[in-house]
Amino acid sequence: MNKLVSATAVFGILLIAISPARAAPIYTIADFSGGVSTVTGLGNSLGFQQTSTCSGCAAGSVGGQVLFDKSLIPASGTDIVNIALASIAGVSNHDIFNIVLGSKPLGFEFGDINVTGSPSIQFKDGVFNGFSFMEDFVVNGKTYEFSMQGSAWAINWLKSNSSSDFVASGYVTIGSAGLFNQATLFPSLPELPATAVPEPATFALFGIGLLGIVMTRRRMARR
Repeated sequence: MNKLVSATAVFGILLIAISPARAAPIYTIADFSGGVSTVTGLGNSLGFQQTSTCSGCAAGSVGGQVLFDKSLIPASGTDIVNIALASIAGVSNHDIFNIVLGSKPLGFEFGDINVTGSPSIQFKDGVFNGFSFMEDFVVNGKTYEFSMQGSAWAINWLKSNSSSDFVASGYVTIGSAGLFNQATLFPSLPELPATAVPEPATFALFGIGLLGIVMTRRRMARR
């Protein structure tokens, strides 16, 4: 019995030594959609129209795509949780997050130069609840701010005197049906260089495993 216990312990140590540091994330790519709720005259000039008054027209449309780690989605009862979107090797910024609005159209994506803060996908009680995203942009010499918080988005004209005028607002569809066409994505990881060296912790654990094997064989030889 002692021999079996010793061998099992050594085998476990070896498995720890060669196992990855953490489980691989479950990258999921999905589409989302929404609409335009309110528009001013300036918003009309940017190509917006209320979705309710222009059924199926491009001016009232909102749509996009997001890539997130499904294993990080919080459980129900956790209220509102923002999960930061991050660069992923082998995946374009456009696939990580992009949104297109109106008939011009206006488009924003992860990695844009004028993005403010940390773009995030939001969940409430484990269910999709929108995004946290903000970006400044310029059209015809005017500077605007596009912002999203949860299911709501808004565009404001940032005037030179530090005041602002409302331009347009809208929503993205949230809830269990908010993210559709979901699919698991497997990023194309870059190859490790031939000179890559394992981490010191891996060497240490592997060495402990080998030492355990030697000691076990010596005990067995004495009996």
